[in-house]
Amino acid sequence: MNVNDFDYLAQLPGEEREQDWIRKRLGTLSTRESIVLAAAAQADPPENAAQAINQLQILDEYRILLDAGSYEALGRRHLMNDTVMPVDALPFIDLDEVGRQYENDHPGLFIGGYYVQYPEKPPEPVYQPGMALPNDDDWAVKMKLASPAVPEGVWLRLPGPFEDGYEDTMEEVLALRELRVKRWDECALMDAQCVLPEAGDLAAQYSGNVSDLLYDGVELGLVLAQKGQGSPHFMERYAAALALEGCQSLKLALDISQNLNCYDWMQRADLEESGRCKLLDAGVTEEQIRASGVDLAGYRAHLLEQEGYTPTANGWGYIRRNANEFAYQFSTPAQPQEEPGMALQ
Repeated sequence: MNVNDFDYLAQLPGEEREQDWIRKRLGTLSTRESIVLAAAAQADPPENAAQAINQLQILDEYRILLDAGSYEALGRRHLMNDTVMPVDALPFIDLDEVGRQYENDHPGLFIGGYYVQYPEKPPEPVYQPGMALPNDDDWAVKMKLASPAVPEGVWLRLPGPFEDGYEDTMEEVLALRELRVKRWDECALMDAQCVLPEAGDLAAQYSGNVSDLLYDGVELGLVLAQKGQGSPHFMERYAAALALEGCQSLKLALDISQNLNCYDWMQRADLEESGRCKLLDAGVTEEQIRASGVDLAGYRAHLLEQEGYTPTANGWGYIRRNANEFAYQFSTPAQPQEEPGMALQ
């Protein structure tokens, strides 16, 4: 499925910023997303850029059934995957009719050798003209891979949805099919992007190891989805830790996500109350605090900087590294540089 098939979406009536957003989004459209978008656009052709943006934002709501490109194939797939029908009974079944009944119960569209199943309920639009454009950030890593059969390459978006009982995500299964290979070591990495700017240049880091990047990309997807098991302000704390460490690699970003206990934080919103508590602990009364007009937040920020905290770049708060041991699982610790004159003679 060629991304150029959808170039017309960026030419639909709308604001220039909307058209630019669509053009950029189409530039990294994955194989799975291309198949889904083909079905979505045929079923409900967008009439303007806003509608196209909404379609592009809900592609994960659709389901793809493999090897189901006809009613007969769809019926066979349904019986083999969703029922306990014996295989030796299939020749005696009207598979075409079973496929049509499946379509009635689960509306969708045939695209190539696949059946794209529509969402059970039409998703609510996430964008309206005049609003801020939505963020395309529900992914961790995007990889453009090439193979001898497909030298122009295809995009893979991680993490992808698990469908059809495969161990790999549907993104991975469809990318391998499109590239006409069976193993990732048959592919070359042409380009790669990470939703975290702090992950650095992925193409340089993983140039010879597509499988390694695939694994790390899925791991980062789990980290971002779990948000520290629901830890409050996880993304703010994670971003602050990445900045504090000067992170420029995906492997270090993964290690930092597993070692957030190695950092102390205080958010700016808590500075005033924390400053009041500090003064009360020092014996200052509430009346004296009110009468003095002390800048409680400024006072607490001053104390934090004396205690080794650093303001976060986004203004969220303050962070410092504590004495907890940092465990390296993905990356290797940086070696201390040798002092001049210390080399052995």
